[in-house]
Order: sequence, then structure tokens, then C-alpha cells
Amino acid sequence: MTTFVVIESITPNQSLVFSAQQGPQGTPGVTGPTGSNGATGATGPTGPTGVTGATGPTGPTGVTGDTGPTGVGATGATGPTGVTGATGPTGVTGPTGVGATGATGPTGVTGATGDTGPTGAASTVPGPTGATGPTGATGPVGATGATGATGATGADGGSANYYDYKADTSAITGDPGNGDLIWNNATQISATQININHINSDGIDVDIFLGLIKTNDVIIVQDANNSANFQKWTVSATPTMQTNYVEIPVTLTTSAGTGTTNFANNHPLIVAIISTGIVGPTGPIGATGPTGATGPVGLTGATGPAGITGATGPTGTDSTVPGPTGATGPAGVTGPTGPTGPTGLTGPTGPTGASATALPDILMLGGM
Repeated sequence: MTTFVVIESITPNQSLVFSAQQGPQGTPGVTGPTGSNGATGATGPTGPTGVTGATGPTGPTGVTGDTGPTGVGATGATGPTGVTGATGPTGVTGPTGVGATGATGPTGVTGATGDTGPTGAASTVPGPTGATGPTGATGPVGATGATGATGATGADGGSANYYDYKADTSAITGDPGNGDLIWNNATQISATQININHINSDGIDVDIFLGLIKTNDVIIVQDANNSANFQKWTVSATPTMQTNYVEIPVTLTTSAGTGTTNFANNHPLIVAIISTGIVGPTGPIGATGPTGATGPVGLTGATGPAGITGATGPTGTDSTVPGPTGATGPAGVTGPTGPTGPTGLTGPTGPTGASATALPDILMLGGM
């Protein structure tokens, strides 16, 4: 079998022929000059390893001859080795010795006892209530304290004098102006303060009378033309005198007609001031009588049954430290070894086989 390989990168193109047959040896040509070293080509793949030839059988070993007497001169040839005797049968194995069983080691330490379980909850059923003891006798009634002194008689209320004014709905704070009064809320019955000028609509200065108004006095603002239209107020705190007018804190008591729905601007009104009398001081409180004796204490109720005892906690785990191992019994007696049989004959060594020769591949270069 012949294989051709064409290498195109060589000019002229070259072919490589691999042959498994060996051609005749040509006459060695004259060695030409060594050319410059070309670039190292890539290493081609390693070819497969040839088959190793079979090893020939070993030839028999010759017999060793007897040793001759030592003569003068050259040493005689070594005689052939004697035949090795056959191997004798293996002796019978002696019985296996049985040692006595070692004593059992002591028991390991017992593990610690587990924690006791929680105590059961107390009984929720209360014991019966003890009978109520008899009521103690009522103590004697204490003497009535002396009646306090009667307070001084209050001053007579002022007369229900009234003053002429006009309603002013154009403002809710400050000086209403001569002859006018104002409310501090556009919804008159929701007002908490009324401001009244010290000059009424008749041109009379009533400042001295306005200065007498005090807490709890009553002020009635009424339609001058119809008494069914009114507002009744209670003075809720001490009035404040300002220059030319007074600011009176008030709380509405009742109202009716246009007094409820708002008096119109510049509508003529009358303002009546009713003063309340001064209340005298309250007399001292009489002494309290002695307290009656306390009755005996009732019997205590029986104690309720004890709660159920809680379950016992789990037992602790056994000790993890094992007890000591018992002593090992004595070894049994070893039986006698059987006699060794004779060694068998050694066969002759065979001749050494020829080594296999791999057929070389021949590389040929030729022009294509």
C-alpha cells in the first residue's frame, strides 16, 4: 500500500510517498552545502506504535555438572544444576484456641434526673364565701351642730330703669358710637359680649349707671315699639370700662321675635338693667356627731380545693460514658506446623525469541 501526500506550499509542488515495502539502497550522494535553516514547521502527528513481536519461550536450564577436582590449570565447566524436589503437602492447621470470656465491665454511671415539671395551676374554683357577720349596732346620732349665723341681707336690687339706644349692625368690635350698642357676633343671639356707648340716643350720658353693672346682673334689650321682640342676657363676668363705652361679657338666657332673628340696623331699642342683691356670707357648719361602733367581722370562708399537681418532668438521659471493658481471655495454643515437602524439579529455560523488527516507513521526495 502506497500513500501520496501533496504539499502545496513547496515550489515546485512536492509529494510524499509512504511505503510499507523497503526499496533498494541507493548510492550515497555527495553531501551538498547546508542551506540556511528554514522556519520550523509544525510538528506532525505521532504515528501509531508498531505491533510488539511475541516473546519466544524460555529454553530449558541445563543440568549442573558435579564439581570436578581442582586441577592445575583452567577451571572446569560448571556442572548442571540438580533437579529441585517436589513441594511437600501443607501440614494440618492446629485447632484454634478458645480464650475464656472476659468479665463484664461495671455498669456506667446513671444520668442525672431531669428537672421536675411545672406545678399545676391553682384551682380556679373559689372556696365558699364565709357567712356575713352581724351588722354592728348603730352608734348614737351626733348632736346637731349649731346653726351658723345668718348672712347679712343683700342690698336691694336696682330699679328696672331703662335707657334708649339704637341697634348698630355695621360693626362687632370697638366703640359703637353715640346712642348705639353692638354685639360681637353677626348672629346677635350667639354673641358673648355687648358694647354700649355711655351716651344714649336721647343724648344723655349714663356712664355712671353703666359703671354699676356687675356679674349676674340681668340686661334686657327690647324693641322700643313691641315688647314681644326682646333678648334677655345674664352678665357672665365683670364688665370693662373703656373710653366712651363699656364692654359687657354676657350669656343669652332667652329671646323672642326679632330679638331671635336679629334687630335691624338703627332700630330703636330700650336697654333695661336689673341689678341683683348682694348675697350674705354662709354661716359656719355645725359639729359632726360621734361615729357609731363598728359591728364584728364576718367569718372567713373555707379555703378552696388545691390545684391539680403538674405532670412529672422527663427522666434524664443515661450516662454517655461506657463502663470499662472486661479483660481479654488467654489465646488458644497454636497447632504444630506440618513438615515441608520436597521442592519440585525446575524446568529447563527455553531459548530467547527473536525481537520483532518494525518495518520502517520510507520518505521519498519527487517532482509532481
